[in-house]
Amino acid sequence: MNVLVYSGPGTSTESVRQCINTLQRLLIPHYAIAPITAEAIIKEPWVSTCALFCMPGGADLGYCKALNGTGTRILKQYVRRGGKYLGFCAGAYFACADIEFEKGNLALEVTGSRELGFFPGLCRGAAFKGFEYNSEVGARFCKLDITSKLLDMGSPDNLRSYFNGGGVFIDSHLLTDQGVDILARYRDKLDIGEEGGKAAAVGCRVGAGYALLVGAHPEFVTGTLEQLSSMGQEGTNGLPENWESNEKQRLMFMSALFKLLGLKSNNSTELKPPHLSDLHLSGLNTGEVTSLLGILREVRSPGRSAATSMVIEAESTTFLFEANGIAPINSMLENFASDNSMTTYVRTYEGAPPEYEKTPHFDILNYFQHLREYQEQSTKKLNYGSPLLYGELMTSTNSIIDKNFKLLQKLPSGFTVVATKQTAARGRGSNAWISPLGGLVFSVVVRHNIKHAVKAPAVFIQYLIALSIVKAIKFYDFGYDRIPIYIKWPNDILIY
Repeated sequence: MNVLVYSGPGTSTESVRQCINTLQRLLIPHYAIAPITAEAIIKEPWVSTCALFCMPGGADLGYCKALNGTGTRILKQYVRRGGKYLGFCAGAYFACADIEFEKGNLALEVTGSRELGFFPGLCRGAAFKGFEYNSEVGARFCKLDITSKLLDMGSPDNLRSYFNGGGVFIDSHLLTDQGVDILARYRDKLDIGEEGGKAAAVGCRVGAGYALLVGAHPEFVTGTLEQLSSMGQEGTNGLPENWESNEKQRLMFMSALFKLLGLKSNNSTELKPPHLSDLHLSGLNTGEVTSLLGILREVRSPGRSAATSMVIEAESTTFLFEANGIAPINSMLENFASDNSMTTYVRTYEGAPPEYEKTPHFDILNYFQHLREYQEQSTKKLNYGSPLLYGELMTSTNSIIDKNFKLLQKLPSGFTVVATKQTAARGRGSNAWISPLGGLVFSVVVRHNIKHAVKAPAVFIQYLIALSIVKAIKFYDFGYDRIPIYIKWPNDILIY
């Protein structure tokens, strides 16, 4: 099942990043975490495989513009039929029947009704003064007191959470007969008055589903350096004195939220998301990798590359290439990791491929031996299968090239990516999953002439490859024709 994080118009890049990081830390390997765009919400069949839809922080008006109408109708239907919704800050405002944000402040004011209406009342903010768009000037760490419903799920009784412009769920205590539960309250004095209560987080029963809305940002890691340097504040508004202890409390609180939503969460506050493995770039023929690296240097980051290393800062990933399979320098990786949410280290092999000991789940030497034998037997010159980029654990063999056009545009036809396991394998309709050990997971770059796009679309290339694999298995040896192997359109092959 998938946990989807909205990443379309209105979102804050940092909010999306922090949200995905926390979800990965607490929900992997039970769920696949993946972003979803407004277009995908409206046009793709994501609902049946979605365990949780998460709306991060940003600007509520952007959400309205992108999703009002068809998008909100699909979201409402999803939740009413048993789905789960989790909204932080702007994602919480967006899910309320009415909102009042900085009313009377002409530069900031946003008021009006909202289509989702999971919380059947008014959300008023900002709870604490000082908010500015695209700024951390009004950001702070606020104190939250947790109610018994979350305490029963393992939450601490209080914590300090990052806050930047969130609201208060007005008169929540009067809406219990409409399925509203108060989950947390602000402890600090509010700057907008306290006549309507101090509800900082609420749970709302919506048909057969549930929506959980939080005014603050507990999904943000305690003490994110960017936050602290921007706020420049101490005491009440600054970093908690014992931030390590508070970080554990934050994870316990988030884990309790997931359990309340019916999700399976990792219990250990020490657990971190799976560490994506180094990638290994090698080739069948001498000079193949050297030639490719020469082409890739055209898109390298000049100020960040050296004689034996090369950095390519692509759209969603920073790739650090190191010659001759040398292990990464920790300090170098840390420097790049601070600049990009996804940094991938690539060991390059311009001579012999890596030994089996370096890639115990995929014998690259054996693979190239079989590939060479096949090419020698073939009547046509075929270059598919090399160069090869292999990783024991990566997000997705598809995403790592498809989502990084700066890299993709330089890759030759036949370039192949293989993984033993994937943390966010991609499918149709924004579907994603955790691929288990034992599958053959790969993606191949194919330069398909645009003039064939209508009569021979790329999807049929996938289908033909799937057919050829099934045929190869069926005719491999005596008895193999009885293997119950099937194709799930257009390119998944499974046995059941």
